[in-house]
Amino acid sequence: MVNVLITGGAGFLGVPTALALTQRGHVVSTLDMQTNDRLEAAGVTQHIGSVLDQDILAVAMGQAQPDTIIHAAAVVGVAASVNAIERSVEVNVRGSVALFEAALQAGVSRFIDISSEETYGDFTADPIGEDAWALPFTPYGITKYAVERLGNYYADQRGLAYVALRFSWVYGPDFPRARIPQNWIDAALAGTTSVEPHGSEQLIDFTYIDDVVAGLVKAVEAGSLAHRAYNMASGTKTSFAQVAQILKQECPGWDLQMGDGLLEVLPGMRSARKGALDIERARTEVGYQPGVSMEEGIHRTLQWCKQHRSN
Repeated sequence: MVNVLITGGAGFLGVPTALALTQRGHVVSTLDMQTNDRLEAAGVTQHIGSVLDQDILAVAMGQAQPDTIIHAAAVVGVAASVNAIERSVEVNVRGSVALFEAALQAGVSRFIDISSEETYGDFTADPIGEDAWALPFTPYGITKYAVERLGNYYADQRGLAYVALRFSWVYGPDFPRARIPQNWIDAALAGTTSVEPHGSEQLIDFTYIDDVVAGLVKAVEAGSLAHRAYNMASGTKTSFAQVAQILKQECPGWDLQMGDGLLEVLPGMRSARKGALDIERARTEVGYQPGVSMEEGIHRTLQWCKQHRSN
């Protein structure tokens, strides 16, 4: 049994991770700006507040007495970071430093930082491994990379057992943002046409939520970890055209109009050129094994949306 504190624990990733760990007998607490009814029903202790609030953070750490921290609290996504650069730096970087310091004081034995494929910037290899050159060029990727470098400082100089898990375009039921494939699924169910001015050349390693949750559980329960960073994705690349084809098989009446080039995350701002993530390190050392194909993931998400979202 492990005592686990999850920051951002009431979010898209935090809730299913907290529930999965609880089901395996671990004692889970969360720290988030909001609460979640599913966590309450499962008996998860929820602390309301920000990692930037020293008083709330101290209370959460004191009550949770965590052996492991999963740090998922962040301003998430490229567009959100561009629209709020100062806030992104404050929450993502300063908030992480506050949590690093609190973890050291509490004697935490494992600090799991939720990072992103955005740290790589334009991929220099396909699939790309954890030791590839990192040149992030979006505020989100830059803040995530800064946190990783700070995490390595705290590991090397202060003795914090830090590890970063790099996820890539996680999707699935209850995804909270208008990002592919969710916005396309919503349009298909609403009977509207999706329009992407650019994107036909975009490749993404889409990862279904159940796979990354299973990977997180493995990381919590793993023995010693030899590396500071692990890719946790599907290990395969899927083009936007392939995603559209899969969705059209499920929703034949849906229509997509998509231009050439890479995706524009905001008008005039292209996405990084991406591909697949090399997941062999996580597979070998953590026991991570993704099992949900893109076809199955879209089908599950579509069925969930039909049951839970009104159009």
